[in-house]
Order: sequence, then C-alpha cells, then structure tokens
Amino acid sequence: MHITPDLFPAANRAMASVLLLYYHLLREGGITNDQTVYLDPAHFDALEYVDVTVDASGAGEIDASLLREGSVVCLLCDLDDMVSEHEDNYLQWPFTQAILQAHAQGRLAAVPEAALVIGEVERGMAHLDMARYRALLQGIYEKYVVGRWQALGRLPA
Repeated sequence: MHITPDLFPAANRAMASVLLLYYHLLREGGITNDQTVYLDPAHFDALEYVDVTVDASGAGEIDASLLREGSVVCLLCDLDDMVSEHEDNYLQWPFTQAILQAHAQGRLAAVPEAALVIGEVERGMAHLDMARYRALLQGIYEKYVVGRWQALGRLPA
C-alpha cells in the first residue's frame, strides 16, 4: 500500500492502532495471547500496512517504519494466538497461511527476526521448539515494542 494525502487520516488511525497494541504488549510484558482484540479491524489491517510506503508530502505526518514494524508485530501476535489456540492444526488455518505467504513474499522484512519465528512455526507443533519460539518473540518485543516506546519518550519537546 502507498499512502497518499487522501489516505493520511486512515494511516493516522492505523498508527494509533499500532500504539494501542504496543500499550497492551507493554502492560503484559511481551507477546502473549489475545492482544490484538483491542484493535478495530476497520482501522487497521496488518497485512495491508506490512509493506506500506508514504508519499513524500506525508513524511513528517505518517511514520511508515512504525506502521511496517507494528504490522509485523501485530501479525506475530495473531500467529501466536493461532499456535496457542489451535495447537496441532494451526498450520491449516487460512490466516496462518496468509502470514506464512506474506513472509514468503518478503513482506515481513521490516522485522527481520520474524523470519526466525516463522521458521519455528513452519515446523509444526510436533517439532516446534517452544522455548526458542518464546525467546524469539520476546526479543522482537524488546527490540521493536520497548525500543520504539523508549524512542518516542526521547522525542524533542
């Protein structure tokens, strides 16, 4: 998706959704379950924003990297829900397949570490190294969620 001036209001709502997701992730200390339930799908579809670009006129208004990274984090949250809730058959669900396809197309590149998570998930529940999987998610949380929140706190007044 390319954000042009007519899409700035929608992109601002999407950024608000990412920040709301980050708030809940921070409250819980990591990627756990059901954290994307707070997001309104009418305002934010992570698959739509995962490789977003922004018209030059919106460079100061729309944070494309926040949208791209937040989209990947959101998808990883949803993927974690799929793994947790559907255990042995999570790979059969269309939404899981959509995330895996986005990865295969290189669309999750904003968070390179997501490839390691996908690599674990693709192995299936019987071969999933849950300790490694959780550690990878925690590392992504620390780098992208905590790191972004801290960076926002250091913005000049």
